[in-house]
Amino acid sequence: MRINRRQNSAEKAGALHQELSGLCATTFQQWPVCGPRCPSSDPRPCRSDCPDIPRALSDDPDANPLEALVAPLVYELHRLDGYQTCWSCEGHDRFGELWKKPQVWFYTEHQVHVRVLSEALTALHLKKALRAEWEVVVTYSDPDNPDTTYALRPRQDGAPARLDELRIDLATMAKVLVDQCRRSAADLRASAA
Repeated sequence: MRINRRQNSAEKAGALHQELSGLCATTFQQWPVCGPRCPSSDPRPCRSDCPDIPRALSDDPDANPLEALVAPLVYELHRLDGYQTCWSCEGHDRFGELWKKPQVWFYTEHQVHVRVLSEALTALHLKKALRAEWEVVVTYSDPDNPDTTYALRPRQDGAPARLDELRIDLATMAKVLVDQCRRSAADLRASAA
């Protein structure tokens, strides 16, 4: 069976180009990245290892600050134009066994952003930069929430990984995922031109 491509109008092609262009460069539409909740009086040293990020990027900083090991990755996704994180977990074990895998949930307005993030994860896996294979999937959200929610998580059917390895992957993604997303977006933009 042959997969036929949909015909794209010039308007749709232009919109796709614009969506990809936003991902090709890290944007600072809101600076500092944490937005108005940034406690720093000088936001210029804004960076992923800032100790204020767990509280500044949480919707409920007193009761539910971001967990420290996933906070840098959440910060980096905020740096990219197009991802709005809504939940995260650094992973947990119970009785020495992996209990909850690390993951970050997010919304996006553009389907192509999901593709770019997925391609970036695949590229990092092929480069052996990550210890586990990670994926982007549609995930369950609140029953009364009509928005589509995505999860960045370790593959469910992949080889079992230990929590310490998955946490190393969180740190690695926080360091390299933005640049890989920019490269993946640029490649896709060039191929669509």
